[in-house]
Amino acid sequence: TMTATVLNSDPELVSVTITPDTGVTSATVLTCDASFTDADGGDLTIAYAWTDADGADFGSDATLTLDPAFASPGDTFTCTATATDADDGTANGSTSVTVENTNPTVTSVVITPDTGVTASTTLTCTATAEDDDGEAPTIAYAWDISGTEVGTGDTLDLSTTAAVSGETVTCTATATDGYEGTDVGTDSV
Repeated sequence: TMTATVLNSDPELVSVTITPDTGVTSATVLTCDASFTDADGGDLTIAYAWTDADGADFGSDATLTLDPAFASPGDTFTCTATATDADDGTANGSTSVTVENTNPTVTSVVITPDTGVTASTTLTCTATAEDDDGEAPTIAYAWDISGTEVGTGDTLDLSTTAAVSGETVTCTATATDGYEGTDVGTDSV
């Protein structure tokens, strides 16, 4: 009699994808999906590993929830999927996504005082902004009277302008994050 030994065929990678693969922010939930085949028809066990560009480990689930505490614009996260068959044959593949900047949001702009304003009143503009990336945006102020720029900074002394009764004074607050993302808000009196 003759004896033949059937050798194991290792699994083969079909694809590894991360969704979403665009529009990824520092608070996105990423899902890794991998597809493998096995010529032997055996069941495959798929394991996932998430890492950043420095090789730091971020878990072994199929999903990874990004957080500004560890994910910043420009960071790259990689999912590596490994398939193992019943005979310990393996195959792996990986793919990566990059975190994009989220622009700051101006949440309020308020000019005080907003009543009893005369041509000699000093106005103060106060703005607040937030950034989903966990940054502290800087805020720049610009003032205009009826469309003509008259100053910058968070205060405007109307006595130094040619303001006349009935004109509209507007404060424009521009919030800028560390990645040059911006948002603008205004208030007028």
